[in-house]
Amino acid sequence: MDDIRRRTVTFSGILTREEFDEALAATGWFRQLRWLVVVAAVLMGTLSLRPAAHGGPINSGLLTLALVYAVLGLFLPRLKAGRMFRADRATGEKQAVIDDVGFVLSRGSEELMRVPWHTMRRHYEAERIYVVTGRLGWKACLLIVPKRLLTPTSGTELVRVLLEAPLRRSKSKRTRGRRTTGEQYDAPLQ
Repeated sequence: MDDIRRRTVTFSGILTREEFDEALAATGWFRQLRWLVVVAAVLMGTLSLRPAAHGGPINSGLLTLALVYAVLGLFLPRLKAGRMFRADRATGEKQAVIDDVGFVLSRGSEELMRVPWHTMRRHYEAERIYVVTGRLGWKACLLIVPKRLLTPTSGTELVRVLLEAPLRRSKSKRTRGRRTTGEQYDAPLQ
């Protein structure tokens, strides 16, 4: 097995809340949660009103639960995102090494996670960040790389590593036109 890696990108830093929110918006992680909760609220609401159509009483317990679900659909994604950001922030500054094999996140001398590319599914590029999503066992995995932490050379190398990794490009309307093009680093990639 060849142990020499052709490209390696190394950086360290802490995410800002704006970068974190941009990553979640680009990937659409909580859009599905919001729609699921809203559909459940509508279903419960219609079930609670169904007896009234036949002359029976309205099921007030189910209607109340539908209203609770509707409120949760509005606020739960924001609350969950805030909790995720605070948990990430509490771990402090992290170092990342990204290469042709995958990526390694560490804090000081402690390795937090080692993720091979074959477990990752899709990459996104937004205005201020690169995002790679996938699964590590049962857990969803989200690698956010702020562009402000990259030098022009490491940014070009990161784009090349992402294009060579077995990942699909984003098809999201939020990132369309900003997909990994490398324009910021003057590197032709097509």
